[in-house]
Amino acid sequence: MGHGHRSVVTPDPATVLPVRELPTALTRLHGRRAEAADIKRKLGESRLVTLTGFGGVGKTRIALHVAHELRRSFPGGVGWAELADLREPALLAQTVEDALGIPEQPGRDPVSVLVEHVRDRRMLIVLDNCEQLLDGVGRLARQLLAAAPGLRILATSRQSLGVPGETLLPVPPLPVPVEGTPLESGSAIGCPSVALFVERAADLSPGFRITPENQEAVAELCRKLEGIPLAIELAAAEVRVLSVPELVRRLDPRLQLLRHGARTLPRRHRTLQATLDWSHELCTPGERLLWARASVFAGWFPLQGAEAVCGDDRLPREEVFEAMAGLVDKSVLVRTETHGEIRFRLLEPLREYGHAELRRTGDHGLFRDRHLVWVREVSDLACAQWFGPSQEQWCVALRLGRADLRAAVEYALSRPDRTQDALSLVGDPWFLWVALFLREGRHWLERVLAAAPQPGPRRAKALATLGFVAASQGDTAAAAAYAEECLSLSATAGPAEVLAYGTQVLGYTTSLRTPEQARAVFERALALYESAHAYPDFAVCARVKLGLSLALRGETDAAAEHLLYCRDLCERAGEQWLHSYALAGLALVHERRGDLDGAVALVRRAIRTKRVFQDTLGLAMCLDLLAWIKTETGAPKEAALLLGGASRLWESFGARLFGAEHWLVRRTDAEERGRRAIGSRAWTTAFDRGAEMPREQLLAVALEEEQPQRPEQPSGALTRREQQVAELVADGMSNREIAERLVIAQRTAEGHVEKILTKLGFRSRSQIAAWIVEHGSSARLG
Repeated sequence: MGHGHRSVVTPDPATVLPVRELPTALTRLHGRRAEAADIKRKLGESRLVTLTGFGGVGKTRIALHVAHELRRSFPGGVGWAELADLREPALLAQTVEDALGIPEQPGRDPVSVLVEHVRDRRMLIVLDNCEQLLDGVGRLARQLLAAAPGLRILATSRQSLGVPGETLLPVPPLPVPVEGTPLESGSAIGCPSVALFVERAADLSPGFRITPENQEAVAELCRKLEGIPLAIELAAAEVRVLSVPELVRRLDPRLQLLRHGARTLPRRHRTLQATLDWSHELCTPGERLLWARASVFAGWFPLQGAEAVCGDDRLPREEVFEAMAGLVDKSVLVRTETHGEIRFRLLEPLREYGHAELRRTGDHGLFRDRHLVWVREVSDLACAQWFGPSQEQWCVALRLGRADLRAAVEYALSRPDRTQDALSLVGDPWFLWVALFLREGRHWLERVLAAAPQPGPRRAKALATLGFVAASQGDTAAAAAYAEECLSLSATAGPAEVLAYGTQVLGYTTSLRTPEQARAVFERALALYESAHAYPDFAVCARVKLGLSLALRGETDAAAEHLLYCRDLCERAGEQWLHSYALAGLALVHERRGDLDGAVALVRRAIRTKRVFQDTLGLAMCLDLLAWIKTETGAPKEAALLLGGASRLWESFGARLFGAEHWLVRRTDAEERGRRAIGSRAWTTAFDRGAEMPREQLLAVALEEEQPQRPEQPSGALTRREQQVAELVADGMSNREIAERLVIAQRTAEGHVEKILTKLGFRSRSQIAAWIVEHGSSARLG
């Protein structure tokens, strides 16, 4: 988007919508109409419904179908949180936040953020595959349901969550043809299990269809597989090479053997186990090796990852592709395309089977080691290439690889001889935490440093990164302590780049606490970087922070020298993220010199880049800066709105403007000037409106972009009673209080609020309030 160009805003679903898009179903739903209707009915009666059943029975598929069906019933949105890959209870609430599209809010308790988000919404959250974290999911569900009367939760789990009021709905296998009942020609296709088999067989073997000749064999196969969807899909994949009667003949001995052997397992568990064993036997030796070895991946992984981790003398790297294609054909691996890259994953029952096979052969530790090494190699490459033209692609790749990073750190922490790897994984890619996952970064850094207390350069670097993260959250006292500990470890024997890095972080914390002393510390860091072998992003970041500090103190010539140097270097390298901070600093320089038009143009360029990176901290800073400038250009109402929006973003960090007094003075001055210009009441109204604005709408105002228009009908066509209710919502009243004020039933009040949300296209009460503030008594009546 060019400078000054006016265009229609393209909403970012991560920031505009309260939930992300639901996953797309890969297959049609067969034979679940009664179960789906029962689930929807139970969700009307109970606020927590848990679908239970063994792996492979179809809990996720039916939950996804119901979620899609109910989207119009929940104006606050329907969110989908996939928990199968999560093993760390401390990250549960944040994972649900991510699933709901809530922007990163470092410095705040994620449960509190979730509670605030759902409190006034009528919404549905689906928690899929909860069995890994039963206690944590149950505790979180209780907290959210207690705080949000309009919330419903649909969970899938092999066990109950143990929450009072929870309704359990066991998901049965699909119905199968009745044994001994003659089938008329073509009638078997009306049976759900048969319909699923035929659909999947036709997908994988075009031309397959049910005929009078094979329908009895299909019916018998579905009966033997007891209607278990995963087992049926695995069997259907084999029609490419075997006829259905041959499938029955080959599968039957395996089923009989396991059913008479593993008496401790329920019968249908034994059937699924037998089907997995049989499917495993039908794989080539290379496919079997890859199935087991790929189970060490925690999430979606690329072909290159499989080649690096799974290839060896027994499975040469050049044969991994062929084995992966075979496993996709056999429905063992699921394939998807994300951001132009093909990735793969094992469904959880198949991953568990692969894990068991890897342990049986004694190779589990070896391939967890290889997975750890690969994640480290990816991290190292990201560090080497972050400052360059591939930065945006790395941003996407690092988000997609988050589950495998977590798994690698967990594994490294479980091995005393691997704690140094854990330190490198969390300490080296400082930008991963500061630019992408600030709160999660602090969690891992603190945990790893506690587990690896031995002095050394890797610990020193991790301490500096933790200091950087803490300072960015406004926790400057802790940040300074971490920086000092880093320096004490690296002062005598540490590499020059770690000493420089620790000094840089100390300079950052100093600039926030005692800015007049920061220049000398930053300059010492820059001098150290000149003789160090650090990647350029470290020194550029130090120089940008120094330039910002100098600009804010009015030393514009020195600030401009540093910031222009960084701007030019970033532009030559194709780097964007630090470039945006350099532009923000130059905007501050232009503002201090009186070039307000130039300052506005620069800060808007910075905002456009920060929007791409979803850089909440940077956006908050830029919105504050733009508001200061707007106060000086005679646009106090717009300044108040921007300050309100920035204030909402800063709340997520726990300390506005990092708690830095010299920054806060500028903000206070802008507010006082704005209130004098338009009056305290008008200023407060505009400020509150900005605080309630969705992030993308706020950015559109900041960038003077045309905002997408809502449909003319029925948006805003409120009846007089609905207008009354909307105004009471804006006054902060609950449905009960509205009912009492208007002398109507509470259910009637609730109905009015739901109609208002639907008519205006909103998802929350706060959006109604913001709309009322904007339109007031001029809101259009029907």
